[in-house]
Amino acid sequence: MWAIYRKEVQQFLNSLIAYVVIGVFLTGIGLMMWVFPETSVIDYGYAQLDTLFSLGPFVYMFLIPAITMRMLAEERKAGTLELLLTRPLSDIQIILGKYLAAFSLVIFSVLPTLVYYYSVYQLGNPVGNLDTPGIIGSYIGLILLGGVFTSIGLFASALSENQIVAFILAVFFCFFMFTGISALADIFTGQTALYIDEMSLSFHYDAMSRGLIDSRNLVYFFSTITVVLLLTSLKFAARRMSFKPHRVKAIRIFGLGLFIVFAVNVVAANFFWRFDLTEEKRYTLQDPTKELLGKLNQPLHVEILLGTDLPTEFQRFQKSIVETVEELGVYSNQPIYYSVNDPGAADTESERNKNYQAWMDSGLSPTRIFDNDNGTDVQKLIFPYVVLRYGDRTSSVLLLKGNQGASFEAKLNQSLEGIEYELATGIQRIADIDRKRIGLLQGHGELDSLNIYWFARDFSEAFDIVPVDLSEVTELKNFDVIIMAKPTKAFSREDKFKIDQHLMHGGKAIFMVDALGVDMRQAGGVGTFGLPYTLGLDDLFFRYGIRLKNDFILDVQNFGRYPVRMDDSQTITNLRWPFFFGASWFSDHPITRNLDAVYTRFTSTIDTVAAQGIKKTPLIFTSQYTRILNAPAPVSFEEIAAENDPSLYQGGQHPIAYLLEGEFESLFKNRVLPKEGVNTNNFKADSPNTKIIVIGDGDIIRNEMQRGVPLDLGFNPYAEGEEKRVFANKDFMMNALTYLIDDDGLIQARNKEIKLRPLDRIRAQKEKLKWQLINLVGPIVLLVLFGVIRNFIRVRKYSRF
Repeated sequence: MWAIYRKEVQQFLNSLIAYVVIGVFLTGIGLMMWVFPETSVIDYGYAQLDTLFSLGPFVYMFLIPAITMRMLAEERKAGTLELLLTRPLSDIQIILGKYLAAFSLVIFSVLPTLVYYYSVYQLGNPVGNLDTPGIIGSYIGLILLGGVFTSIGLFASALSENQIVAFILAVFFCFFMFTGISALADIFTGQTALYIDEMSLSFHYDAMSRGLIDSRNLVYFFSTITVVLLLTSLKFAARRMSFKPHRVKAIRIFGLGLFIVFAVNVVAANFFWRFDLTEEKRYTLQDPTKELLGKLNQPLHVEILLGTDLPTEFQRFQKSIVETVEELGVYSNQPIYYSVNDPGAADTESERNKNYQAWMDSGLSPTRIFDNDNGTDVQKLIFPYVVLRYGDRTSSVLLLKGNQGASFEAKLNQSLEGIEYELATGIQRIADIDRKRIGLLQGHGELDSLNIYWFARDFSEAFDIVPVDLSEVTELKNFDVIIMAKPTKAFSREDKFKIDQHLMHGGKAIFMVDALGVDMRQAGGVGTFGLPYTLGLDDLFFRYGIRLKNDFILDVQNFGRYPVRMDDSQTITNLRWPFFFGASWFSDHPITRNLDAVYTRFTSTIDTVAAQGIKKTPLIFTSQYTRILNAPAPVSFEEIAAENDPSLYQGGQHPIAYLLEGEFESLFKNRVLPKEGVNTNNFKADSPNTKIIVIGDGDIIRNEMQRGVPLDLGFNPYAEGEEKRVFANKDFMMNALTYLIDDDGLIQARNKEIKLRPLDRIRAQKEKLKWQLINLVGPIVLLVLFGVIRNFIRVRKYSRF
């Protein structure tokens, strides 16, 4: 076998055609990767070799048949096959020798592409900003695909004595196996389409081409190679089939091989592992996400709305969404089908606008982006959503998020990091899996239904939200979380006992509390004062390790606005109003990671006090440009309008929201318990491990009103120009609730970090010609140099005889 291997390799490398074939392969790949603008690495702008691994298979479809077409066809045509069969070699040994020789040549043809790796490595920003482990995994996938194409090429060479016919057959078989089967799958729908698609080479190659090694894909590749080589062996032995012992032996070997392949695939389908070679483990789903997917009991349909003809950055974004959906499908208990649709697809402008309006009427807000079309800047509308359909339920998930203060690329990268979490929580909501119960405390002047309209409407998709008047119940029973939203009246001892015992029994809570109250109708003229609410909650919060201070904090970094009439005129001016501000500084915690600014109004600072065993994590901070007004805090339009001294706002950064975690001690421990209107039978003095969030702003959950109509949560109607935006109050509340009640840890998916790997675009454009020449000429030079050195050694060796 090894003698045949050496003979085939030497015969190929001794011929000029070998270097021509490999040279054409390298030139084709080089042009597509470095010259053609549609696929150029330089124009793409990211330090990746995706072009090589996406276009490489199509170039392989022609390169590998050119290598294999002569291996058996020429033997038959020249009559040397009979001579070969007289040697003490079995058919399998002959075929394996030729196969391994061709496969080695395929690997040899890939080696010069390492020049591309070097170039991208050097062009990275910073230099070396490249996912090397992921690229190694991608190379493994490309080489294994080459192994399959090699077996197909060898089989085609066994079918005909004519090399050209063998070449054409091999190209056709490779194309059909890679793309033809997938095209057939598109004809069908549902599970049938999925089964057909799983038989295609492209289905199994796609994951490996991005550095994700799946044992089932490995088994598929090796199984395909084995079956094709068995077919080649059967064809090879056809001339001796008339002799019964040979026929029986050939059929027995073929049948046994098929049985072993089938058995191995059955085992691999049920017991598999996936090894994510990428540096950030970007394709590794969190265990809670996998557990969630295992609870689905119906097929899930995912419609990706980004569309087509996207700028490079959004092509990357869309690709990441598709890859994540495919990963979800791997672990799902039910099939997950997806499609990529363009909301703007239409023949006329009026039809396109009609489509846009239909999506906006369904509650989706478009995002305006800019693209370059043949040197002209154009604006486009996209809908960065996915629409989930599960049974008779439909839900949309916004995926383009991130901190608005970050650069565009950083914001898009933050959105990439959040894809798994957003999809997983969306699936959890639409499938009603582990639905939780939230109690909205009432009876103390809390925000009414109109003020929390959008919270109640949007969050009721994910949770059962139940108003609960503390005066009408003896205990807070069967609530996973209770929410206190801006109380203005005092809590009785009995009310505090009910809240305390909810926590002592393992319940969670979000307390959104204003320390001071102010009547804005009195803010004109000499103004008014913010005075402390008498809520009676100080002792409760103090016991849990927190103290809400009686002050207002003003922030001029991201100030809000308030409509006022100036100088007795009827003209309304949106006054700069630092009592309202967008808080955009956060701790590195799953609740607030990659979060956009949160809109706050009349916020107070929070201090911590000693509480044994309680972990205190500040979540939201002001900027450093602050001013603190202690109670009684003056609130005056005229005073704020006349302010022009920046030195007033040097108060530094302050936390305005805290997460408390641990085993809390009851406020009523070692005290006389209340008697009336409470259930004391199950009193607990200490809690199990539980969580509380305290926010020094009762309005963080409140939506503004305009002409009696509730506006979206987080929207400030008084903002002007570029200040207009929807703040991330809704996202913050969703993340906070998910963290509090997420016993399985689904929120941990927000910790995923994907490193941004851009090219040094200025350098890449400046040195474009240089790198194009290096990558077009470099691999060819290496190939020629190898050929010259090999020929020199060969001539020198045989000149001695």
